[in-house]
Amino acid sequence: MQPETPSLDPGLVGRNLVGARKRASLTQSQVAERVGISRATLVAIENGQRPPNGAVLVAIADALGVRVRDLVSLPPTDEEALVRFRGIVRTDDALRAAVDAIVDFGRYVVLIEGKAAKKPARRSVPTVTLDPDSDVNDAAEQLALAERARLNLGDGPIPRLRTVLEQSVGMFVFTIAELAKTKIAGLFTFANDIPLVGLNPAQRDARRACWTLAHEYAHFLTNRFDAEVTYPEGSRRSRDAYEVFADRFAAFFLMPTSGLTRRLLEVAGDKRNISVANILSLAAEFEVSFRAMCERLAELDRIPRDTYEYVMARGLRPMEAERQLGIKRDEEPFAPYPQRYLYLLSMLYRDGEISEGDAAAFLRTDRLNAREILESFGEPSDGWLDEPLVQLR
Repeated sequence: MQPETPSLDPGLVGRNLVGARKRASLTQSQVAERVGISRATLVAIENGQRPPNGAVLVAIADALGVRVRDLVSLPPTDEEALVRFRGIVRTDDALRAAVDAIVDFGRYVVLIEGKAAKKPARRSVPTVTLDPDSDVNDAAEQLALAERARLNLGDGPIPRLRTVLEQSVGMFVFTIAELAKTKIAGLFTFANDIPLVGLNPAQRDARRACWTLAHEYAHFLTNRFDAEVTYPEGSRRSRDAYEVFADRFAAFFLMPTSGLTRRLLEVAGDKRNISVANILSLAAEFEVSFRAMCERLAELDRIPRDTYEYVMARGLRPMEAERQLGIKRDEEPFAPYPQRYLYLLSMLYRDGEISEGDAAAFLRTDRLNAREILESFGEPSDGWLDEPLVQLR
């Protein structure tokens, strides 16, 4: 079915066409030749000066491997977000595809919230400027404590950090299938004024996902207008000032000095009583790795600096040891989509505002899986759950 050209926004179509053409690595001449129009005509369409008719629009979509509806209805790609990643992705095709995916999710969020007329009032979080002359540990700890206070988190373990960041900060956290082919733990970008995090689905371990989220949150607080690629904890990588700060922030944010010290005293008492089992238990409680907990306790001068290396050399396998000790962590697979995202999609799908094909595109999956995901999300509420009680009554 051809779209009705009078309802098209030529400027939007043009910007989407440019973005899709660049992703396909095609020149204007190549696209024009495939479509059967002159390059001058394509230039006019891209500039929003000439709306394409239905046949030309379908031919352009086919040439670029995209849907017609994406060209005519999706918000344009945040080109600045892609440019920020340009120096990072280099020739890594899998990482480039992952970057495209996370930026696309930002476009989908804008469209879905607009269609649902339920754009939330996102809390304004000011950017923190790092002082190059300040002590990185002091600065990271002060910011971590300030954020815990602002988010009313106290000084204990943070249950469900992802939920906190999605509901209290307005962050959208997705798993990005393309990252499974890379050694990248996560991506962060600020696209269309939305903080977006993409996690590697191969990172099944909840403790690593928690660390990655805290790390990405530090980037949101300090340099949100720079794209960021996060490597797994403990891997070798170039570490600029922001990377070092993000890791220190994650340590203080997840394991605050006061709360960790108090729990350590409760489970072990003085230094002479601290055991490997105590450290494993604390690591599970604070949702961090055994290594991260060892390093943090060493910083607090509660255990020797070489504790991690020493016990690993003796053959410790942390996950196996946790099972032997009866320590249970949340082993549920990390949900691929934010709850709010699924809620809005489900509502639009049930109301007939989006098609099954749209839902599949927004979930980056096939139609059958998209239908199963949305139909299992819950029964419709006719929107009244979101209405203020004054209006509802």
